[in-house]
Amino acid sequence: MVKLGAYIRYHQFEHGLRMLEKGYAAARDYLEAEIQRTEAASQKYDEELANGGKWIGAYEDGHLLWDQSQVYQYEIDDVHRALFEVRKAFVIALYHYWEHSVAGWVGKYASHEKLTEYCVSKGYNPPDELNAVRYLANHLKHGPNSQKDWLSHLRKKFPTFLLQNQGLLFGLSEDDLYKVVAVILASGPTEPGPDAASQ
Repeated sequence: MVKLGAYIRYHQFEHGLRMLEKGYAAARDYLEAEIQRTEAASQKYDEELANGGKWIGAYEDGHLLWDQSQVYQYEIDDVHRALFEVRKAFVIALYHYWEHSVAGWVGKYASHEKLTEYCVSKGYNPPDELNAVRYLANHLKHGPNSQKDWLSHLRKKFPTFLLQNQGLLFGLSEDDLYKVVAVILASGPTEPGPDAASQ
């Protein structure tokens, strides 16, 4: 017989994680649709212009101040930046979700190491990459203002965790996010079997 406490803990952890995923997906889908809408408007404007349509823009003293094509590109760039910020917030939220969930089970806030030890003691067995998620979340949260260079720790100890981001600058791809979700999911309770002990 499945122990109710173990099942509820698993269900709450997994359900909360899925809600974070759905929230991220909704924001991502909106922003990607906005990029497509703006690109379509830009293409339509360019086609109309090529066919004798009205140019939209402004000159001052013979110098171009702006034109509509530039405005569309600025808008697209802004949405790409917003998409990065949404991905960044999602990574931070995922790590904090794990951290706060485990702290709740422990009954108090503790260090990352203590929270990981607790998970191991319960048989959750978080993968080594949980530290990679921790480093990434801390870098995204604190950036260069942190006393610790979290990005260097990430690249040194987990060089393949972010495959596309080996240069000075980096983004966050969908694959990166799926990897973070998988690590967080693997770092919490699994669905208890029929002989699971109460947790």
